[in-house]
Amino acid sequence: MYNDLNYMESRFFKILIFIFFLSTFKASAHHSGNCDALKDYDFTRFEDWKEEVISMSSEYNLDSSFVSELVKPYEINKNVIGNDKCQPEFTLTFSEYLEKRISDLRIKNGLDKKSKYSDLLKNIEKKYNVQSRFILSIWGLETAYGEITGNYPVIESLLTMSYDQRRRNYFTKELFNAFKIIKDGHIGIVDFKGSWAGAMGQNQFMPSSFLNYAQDFNNDGKKNIWTDIDDSLASIARYLYGVGSNKWDSNYTWGREVIPPKNINLIEPDLFIKRDKGCLAIKKLSKKIPLSDFRSYGFKKMNGKDLDNLNIDSYLLKMGREKGDFRYFIVYRNYLNILSYNCSNYYALSVGLLSDEFK
Repeated sequence: MYNDLNYMESRFFKILIFIFFLSTFKASAHHSGNCDALKDYDFTRFEDWKEEVISMSSEYNLDSSFVSELVKPYEINKNVIGNDKCQPEFTLTFSEYLEKRISDLRIKNGLDKKSKYSDLLKNIEKKYNVQSRFILSIWGLETAYGEITGNYPVIESLLTMSYDQRRRNYFTKELFNAFKIIKDGHIGIVDFKGSWAGAMGQNQFMPSSFLNYAQDFNNDGKKNIWTDIDDSLASIARYLYGVGSNKWDSNYTWGREVIPPKNINLIEPDLFIKRDKGCLAIKKLSKKIPLSDFRSYGFKKMNGKDLDNLNIDSYLLKMGREKGDFRYFIVYRNYLNILSYNCSNYYALSVGLLSDEFK
């Protein structure tokens, strides 16, 4: 099995951000903080938490006076807690979700960006060995090609999220990662903005992802994923390229939607296995078999033709909630790299399908 599955767990929180984003199709993205979960919420110890954060500075090799100056101006943002605790229920079917995410306007805007930045995209593709259509797709789905990047002060969001006990360790580490970004001079504090949960820039990196993968593609001495398109797109490519042996393979695509054989109900128990490791999206994948085996099972391309007779690692994915709504996809190793960006099959399939529009 793909040996980076444990790494994907580190991306779990971004799924929560993503689920919240999906819910905005049916409700406002900003809560007034009046849901039941907040009625008895204790906001009174926030100043104590700020002092505790300052006291941890030396653990992260930062000066306490530097950290103090960064956290001093901020009060707790109740909207951030509300967004986290009061997310509306997501009720779209998979097909409805795809229709909204892969809209005609998003496709048109992506094709326009492909033309406008063709030279840049070619240079990035050459350096990172990732097809530019996938970079465009993630850019479009994350921030509408840089148009919607979030207007919450990153320090305020992470300070607020780290105050909450539910994922304090995770957000405390991200908060100190954010301090390091400021210390390194990549962005000024006034422009240091992002989503309500701290995802930043045109590619919506959490601070830890920024420190690990952000690129200074234009060689100006800063990794600017907020306003610099060169750096933003190169950073997406670097992330997709992968870690260690889990490298993106530009010889192949992400996968494809397929027509299942008539006896699909009989062969599903043999294909789908229980996994103990990996996020939920990984656990929904079938066992890994060669694409040629899926061909032998009788899976077809959507045009009715046989699948390619190739010996490449492949997985079956069944989407939908009930009979009549089921859709089947066969995905390859590159798909797992997309899941590392955001471990949700809704998200990763939308990236793949949107990228197909930019071939």
